[in-house]
Amino acid sequence: MSPLDALAAVGEVLSWIGLGAGIPLLIVAGMIALAEGRWEPVDIAVIERDGEAIARWFAGGDFRERPLTQRENVTDGWHEGFVSVRSPGHVRMTAPMLRRLLATLGIVFAGVGIIGLVVSMIPAFT
Repeated sequence: MSPLDALAAVGEVLSWIGLGAGIPLLIVAGMIALAEGRWEPVDIAVIERDGEAIARWFAGGDFRERPLTQRENVTDGWHEGFVSVRSPGHVRMTAPMLRRLLATLGIVFAGVGIIGLVVSMIPAFT
């Protein structure tokens, strides 16, 4: 086996692994994006009322509020949050990360797969 054939074999393996993992990750990220919709940054005022932390924000042409959970450990004052474009009554204190993580991993794996596919085709043209 020549070094060129070995390189093509490595490229073949990388293309199967990269495209096999990257395409499903990109599909799942796209499905999450369709289900969740877009999230836009919004200024949120956090106040304490009756011993409970309340988040207040303006979105969709109306003032909205909701109590914060214990997991959302936020102090009183102004904070940046994220509001759903589809439903302005839904707010997050942190940026949605899962979709971005899956999309990034999908792009990296698919990129490696495409590079491996190109490398595996080199012996066909030499």
